Amino acid sequence: MKKALVLSLLLWIPCSLWALPRPTAPKLPPLSKQQQMIQILNRLTFGPRLQDFVYIQKIGIKPFIEEQLYPEKIDDSQCDQMLTQYPDLLESSWDLYQKYPPANVLIVNGIPQKNDKVNEEQKKEANQRVRTILKQMDAAKLTRVLYSKRQLQEVMTDFWFNHFNVTFEKNRIKWLLPGYERDVIRVNALGNFRDLLGAVAHSPAMLDYLDNVVSTVDPRYVSSADMGEYPMMAAMAKTQPNGKPRKNVGLNENYARELMELHTLGVDSGYTQQDVIEVARTLTGWSFDGPNILEKYPYNANPDDVFRFKFRAKMHDRGTKTILGQTFGPDQGELEGEAVLDMLCKQPATAHFIAFKLCRRFISDNPPETLVKNVAATFLKTNGDIRSCLRTIFYSKEFMGPHNYRAKIKTPLEFVASALRVTNAQLTQPEKAAQALNLMGENLYLCEPPTGYPDTAAAWVYSSALLDRLNFGLQLLSNRPNSSASVDLLKLDSDLKSGNDGRKILNRFFKVFLKDQVSDNTQKVLTKKLSDPEVSHTLLDDKKKSFEAAQLGALVLGSPDFQRR
Repeated sequence: MKKALVLSLLLWIPCSLWALPRPTAPKLPPLSKQQQMIQILNRLTFGPRLQDFVYIQKIGIKPFIEEQLYPEKIDDSQCDQMLTQYPDLLESSWDLYQKYPPANVLIVNGIPQKNDKVNEEQKKEANQRVRTILKQMDAAKLTRVLYSKRQLQEVMTDFWFNHFNVTFEKNRIKWLLPGYERDVIRVNALGNFRDLLGAVAHSPAMLDYLDNVVSTVDPRYVSSADMGEYPMMAAMAKTQPNGKPRKNVGLNENYARELMELHTLGVDSGYTQQDVIEVARTLTGWSFDGPNILEKYPYNANPDDVFRFKFRAKMHDRGTKTILGQTFGPDQGELEGEAVLDMLCKQPATAHFIAFKLCRRFISDNPPETLVKNVAATFLKTNGDIRSCLRTIFYSKEFMGPHNYRAKIKTPLEFVASALRVTNAQLTQPEKAAQALNLMGENLYLCEPPTGYPDTAAAWVYSSALLDRLNFGLQLLSNRPNSSASVDLLKLDSDLKSGNDGRKILNRFFKVFLKDQVSDNTQKVLTKKLSDPEVSHTLLDDKKKSFEAAQLGALVLGSPDFQRR
């Protein structure tokens, strides 16, 4: 497709349903059986494949839901075998650090030593080497969303990673990231929220990302008389080796604030700045050892302790704290933080906040409050059982409500994944797919704000984003050298071939890609496009037309209907 054709589509898309809320009628007919299957596959997976319809027809909708809720019972050996080409995913953080050390570090007999004789070129090379971890994580994620049979687990892993976001670029997270997703997020994605929250709170990745690793007892919140109880901290707070006052000793509120605002209670839920300070005080000393302990204590330090959670009692504020009216401490050490996590998980505000985000992911950008309350009630009743909350959503009348059918705009990841899945694509260059996601605004594992990537239409609906999606679809179906995957349209459907009957080809793509669930607006506009010389490959006075299947398929992938799930 020539650039002129792609750009011409932008003239009609902004006026279409792609960029606008879906109009709602006072009363819509119930979803048909096929629409119910589409709804299930659009919400519980990263998009339906042709074989998925066959499978769900065979076993039924409820058995499919229950099967997805227990991924450990699903044989995913084929996908697991594909993932063996990304060995960094299975390595410990310390092993990755040794494999890809910083430029100014030499690993000698398993001991990191400073290397001051390093130039800019060596720094650049070291930075490039360590990004191998990111490339393998990108490739593995795309492999899973495309091939894994445990689709709901992947959907929820993506959901919770965004909820508890960290970024590859900050501090030491580049070596911590595989373990964070593997051992913290994925294993708890369908389990218990308190377990998940606790795993995150103890993870070096989160402690480093939100700076709790350096949060210590603070003279501002401890009397000068009581500071004598913390001789090491008092000495550190006064001076550093050059005689200047230390700036990095004291309370850091970053994790405590995001723990309340983004991870549990939600903003405007009634907590105060003083509550944030008090939570931060309970979490002082929640830290971990970096590789430097092996250099500092070569005969006593254990390599297995590198990049693992460690409670530093000498950094912990042992005083009494009051949070949301409840008292914690004194002198309870690490248990204070555990008690705070327990308390936060039992708050109705937390239940409502998590319920709202789950409903927004699976129902609509503005989910019905009645359903949110039902899910919140389930959360409290089951002590945060994620499966139970999802069941409440999936078996609700709102989930299959006609107004919520295809009510969500796909994020870039959801669009790319669904395009790969619906075409039965073979992923050949995952780095190209990751680059395409970057152009669309969703750079995997590189979102800097702790909010993660947004899950609403407003964040993703703009003209350049649509252009990038159209280009991705065209590259995919045209099997261009720079495409991320290969697609065999004829194997997908024998009628998906180029020819002179553009309407027939277009209708076949509606059938294969959209299961004939195409709006009148999209059908009208794309049918009209068949007379465009850029599409029919003719001059204005030519009567014989020739339509390329890849072009027409790309138009359908770029249509408003395919952007929705």
